[in-house]
Amino acid sequence: MYLCILGNFSRFLSPAKIGITWTVFWYIAAAGIVYYLWFKNLVFQKVIYYARQLKLTQTDLAKMLPNLKESQVVPDPNKTNLIAPLFNFPLQGLDILNTKLSKQATEQGIKPFK
Repeated sequence: MYLCILGNFSRFLSPAKIGITWTVFWYIAAAGIVYYLWFKNLVFQKVIYYARQLKLTQTDLAKMLPNLKESQVVPDPNKTNLIAPLFNFPLQGLDILNTKLSKQATEQGIKPFK
C-alpha cells in the first residue's frame, strides 16, 4: 500500500516512464508482499492469543515445533508484540503452532480468536 502511495506521489511507477507492463507488475508485486505480511501478522496474533489463553511460555511453544533452527526465535506470549517477527520466524512455524494451539483451545473451551 505504501509503495502504491509512493508511486502515485513520486510518479516512480508512471507508465510513461517504465511502461504499462512493468507498472502493473510492480503494483501486483507490492500488493502480494503487503498481503503476505498482513496474513503472517494475523496468524502470529492468533498464536499469541491462544498461547496466552493456554498460559504457555516461549519454551512450551518451542517444544511444539519440530526441526527448529538455532537462528529462529520462537515468539514469546508474555511479551508485547506489535507485529509478527518478519525475518527470524517462518510462516510455516506459525502455521504449525496455530494448528496445534487451535486444537488445544477448542478442547479446553477457549473462545475463538476474532
